Amino acid sequence: MRPIRLLYAENDSALRRILGEMLSKSAKLDLVGSFSNTDEMLDRELVRRADVALIDFALDQNGLNGIELGIALRNINEHIGIVIYSQYSVSRMVSRVPAAMRNGWSFFDKSAEMNLSDYVEIIELTASGNGNWASISDGEQKKSEAQVSLYFRLTPRQRSIMLLSSQSKSAKEIAMQLDLSYSYIRRELSRSYAILLPDATDSDDLKTAAVLRYIELMKIS
Repeated sequence: MRPIRLLYAENDSALRRILGEMLSKSAKLDLVGSFSNTDEMLDRELVRRADVALIDFALDQNGLNGIELGIALRNINEHIGIVIYSQYSVSRMVSRVPAAMRNGWSFFDKSAEMNLSDYVEIIELTASGNGNWASISDGEQKKSEAQVSLYFRLTPRQRSIMLLSSQSKSAKEIAMQLDLSYSYIRRELSRSYAILLPDATDSDDLKTAAVLRYIELMKIS
């Protein structure tokens, strides 16, 4: 069985050299091209011969990001597998790929702890036309559902109070605006913090942390 023909794109020259040398040591891989930007990688003949492309998401600040480049490669070679890695969380990147094109896509976070066998495993999975996008997407969906559930654990009154708190209003100002007692607002804020931050400690800045969590929940609810 022939080695997997691999294209590699990374704009960090030191990382590209180090990882490129490591990938070249695997008998299962044939590193046929290593590139620093999108223009270099879009060689149509080379792309048509490749099996998988390993791409840094933040490849080119002035050009395509890794996912956009992956889509461009797929438009040249519909069978090429795409592996995206990034220093940013990859958990929400799947949604950027058109649903009809997601087969053969994989995503993982950059980590100094990964060794050659880890890279080979994910490249082989992607070359087979599978990839890990479904498991990442499923994990993100479960996380989103849990966050929505957390949001609705707050009562409508608590959500109103947290909304005003997120606008930098103090407990006294909230009490005046809602025509409620100061002690009631303090009590509901404490209850809201307990719901939003179940694992908080006494050393945490509860107000700031709870407001940030509430803002995050509002974006997906």
